[in-house]
Amino acid sequence: MSAAEKMEPRQATDLVVINTTPAAIAFNFEETKAWLKSELKQYDVVVTADTLAGSKKLATELNKMAGDIGKRRREAVEKVSGPIRTFEEQAKALEKMCKDGRQRLLDQVKVFEDETRALAKAKLEERRLSEWELHGVEDEFRHTQIEDLIKITALTKTGKLTAGSLNEVQKRVQADKQLQQQTEMRLLQLENQSYKAGLAAPLTRAHIETFLFASDEDYSQSLEAMLQSELQRQKVAEEVSRRKFEEEQRRKEQEAQREPELKQQTEAHSPTEPQTVHEPVTMETEPVQAVPVATVSKHAYGDLSKAHAANIVECSRDEAESFAVQLSNESWNMPIGVWVPGELVAIAYCGGVFRKTE
Repeated sequence: MSAAEKMEPRQATDLVVINTTPAAIAFNFEETKAWLKSELKQYDVVVTADTLAGSKKLATELNKMAGDIGKRRREAVEKVSGPIRTFEEQAKALEKMCKDGRQRLLDQVKVFEDETRALAKAKLEERRLSEWELHGVEDEFRHTQIEDLIKITALTKTGKLTAGSLNEVQKRVQADKQLQQQTEMRLLQLENQSYKAGLAAPLTRAHIETFLFASDEDYSQSLEAMLQSELQRQKVAEEVSRRKFEEEQRRKEQEAQREPELKQQTEAHSPTEPQTVHEPVTMETEPVQAVPVATVSKHAYGDLSKAHAANIVECSRDEAESFAVQLSNESWNMPIGVWVPGELVAIAYCGGVFRKTE
């Protein structure tokens, strides 16, 4: 018998031969019924005080007769039912053998399928990792899921991934790569978009993280709203800085104006002592030079690595550099940048200023 023939079970009709003969019991039913009917006529009596004892005796006789008939019925049925019960037991034994064999096959099928799915998972994970590395997909963007691809049909008979499985993994990894490229492009354009909108310091990823991966339409709308919000906040901060600067300028001017008067008052209250008379020397206080209107513009200064957190002021470039130098002295070894909208113009470091050459 070939292996193919062993794998194809023969039909039950080829293996099991059952010869049945209907159960037959010889019973003269009609004859017995007619006899019993005629016999029962003698028991059809009217019970009276005179016939009471006889009636009870007749009832006992009828009960005995019914018991005898029932006994013979059970004996006859038992005799013809024995072969049927034997057949049922034998047939059930054969059924059990078939079911046990089926279960053994199913257990082996499950083992094979589990092992095949495990191999498919390993192959898919290996391929996914290879595709990620081939296309330079960073960890942050490795989103490809393969759980739905882990099935028996993912492998060929030789244990390799099918073309369909390979193509699906490649397609999903390409989607990861496209998301990474889109994100990188958005972040690269963010600085230019920020300066174009009028911000002194550009937005960073932290500002747009909540909508960074949105669709193009939603991203554009959210970014525009963010730029307008930051621009308004910047204007408020600039106005506050401008007022502070103007107040500081007025204070310096007032101090400069009062300095000669205070000096005269101090000299007037000094004790008189014989002194050599000298020509009076007039103390000239150098007046605070007003910043020419043409040189006042919007500047920002702060930690070179944190442009988004820079201080924004309305002042001249020299004043902005002076602020940066002072901050550099306070924060030792920290380079302080000076920006105008859209451009880094100088760096203060260790008390020195390094200007961008034109």
